[in-house]
Amino acid sequence: MSATTTTQVTPATKRAIFGAAGLAFCGILVETSMNVTFPTLMRQFSTSLNAVQWVTTAYLLAVAATMVVAAFTQNRFKWRTIINIGGSAFVIGGLLCAISPSLWVLLLGRIIQAIGTGFALPLVFAQIMRQVPFTAQGRFTGTAGMLIALAPSLGPTYGGLVTQLLTWRLIFWITLPFGLLAWFITAKNIHQPQQPTVQRFPLMQFILIVLTLIMMTWAFNSIGTTGFSLVNFWVPLMVALLALWGFFKLAATGDQPLINVAIFHNRAFSKALAIYFLIQFIQIGLTFLLPNFTQLALGKDAMVSGLMLLAGSLTSAILSPLTGKWMDRAGIQKPARLGGILLILATLGFALVATHLSIPIIVGLFVVYQMGFSCLFNNTLTYGLQQLPPHQLGDGNATFNTLQQYSGSLGTAIMAALLATGSELHPHSSRFIQTTAGTQLALWLSLVIIVVTALIAWSLKPTKSAN
Repeated sequence: MSATTTTQVTPATKRAIFGAAGLAFCGILVETSMNVTFPTLMRQFSTSLNAVQWVTTAYLLAVAATMVVAAFTQNRFKWRTIINIGGSAFVIGGLLCAISPSLWVLLLGRIIQAIGTGFALPLVFAQIMRQVPFTAQGRFTGTAGMLIALAPSLGPTYGGLVTQLLTWRLIFWITLPFGLLAWFITAKNIHQPQQPTVQRFPLMQFILIVLTLIMMTWAFNSIGTTGFSLVNFWVPLMVALLALWGFFKLAATGDQPLINVAIFHNRAFSKALAIYFLIQFIQIGLTFLLPNFTQLALGKDAMVSGLMLLAGSLTSAILSPLTGKWMDRAGIQKPARLGGILLILATLGFALVATHLSIPIIVGLFVVYQMGFSCLFNNTLTYGLQQLPPHQLGDGNATFNTLQQYSGSLGTAIMAALLATGSELHPHSSRFIQTTAGTQLALWLSLVIIVVTALIAWSLKPTKSAN
């Protein structure tokens, strides 16, 4: 029965939705928890920052690459099979990370665990859009999305506490039983509204989109070390753009596209997708930038720099379900416009006081940012998917989830590059001046992106279900 005609969500469906959200939460939590462990990993494995940063970058790439095939897997395989693969990958990958004797074993474990997150996360929203009434989709997306949106902000706090007080390996040991429980709950309760259909896997399209993701990440990751060089920036960027063009051409003309690119012809969907991508870009970028500024410029430890973001994370957790209900009642316009205003106020505040940032100022402005984030992030996902007919929901869901993870990868890479630029601008100055200069550049860029995001949000129009 479709989401538009269902009058009640069964308890089993609720358990399956929030079980999958719990598994995705555990995966994303360890994703950003490792950001504050880089100095520790560099010492333990006797390696460089460039090598250690792949602990996060490889994870994000693997998640994004897995999510690209979400629409195909959800149509081709039983949902219970998908969640069983995702749960198994989360557990096996987590165990490898927890016992890893070298950086390469840690990277392997991260990639395996990322595949688990990449399978679990799209199933959360696939269930909501197919098995929840249209009038309640905002509330369900807000509540389930609260867990997923909370995880990247809570990650540095969790990782900092565990690393400072115990050992970074416990980041994985602690999350394993919770992920295992969430996996079992989902597998027991998940219900698939339609039977799987036999399809041929579009391998060349998959290769091209993965090549795009890898080359784009390589290009932006290299800015902080080699600048805008021909070999390390421009060549990978051009390869990425050519691969992306090739993917769109094959997907548009092939009989079995990996993602139905016709969804991008829907302007309302594309606007929602742009907002979602840009907000997440800044969100993950800030969770990298602010803790690093606190440690490098203010001299605080990993625990303080992680705890600093906790108030904002809790604000997001409380407000996300409420703003979802607000959208169900009032439509997208009011929460979107308020969210845009709050995001501008927060990023403008960060940019204006970039040279005088302190812990209390960061805490306060990050809370305001998370208030705006809560009004927009999950609501634009719901709104965007509501623009699509049922046969395109899988493609839209896969696109949203892929870009959510990949925007975090780009956000981290670009913020890191701008942070490193401070050293180039002031080569003979103190670390405080260098870090502050780089942070200031990153925060002004954030303001420009958020202003663009708010303008797009202001243009959103009310919609009726496309189902």
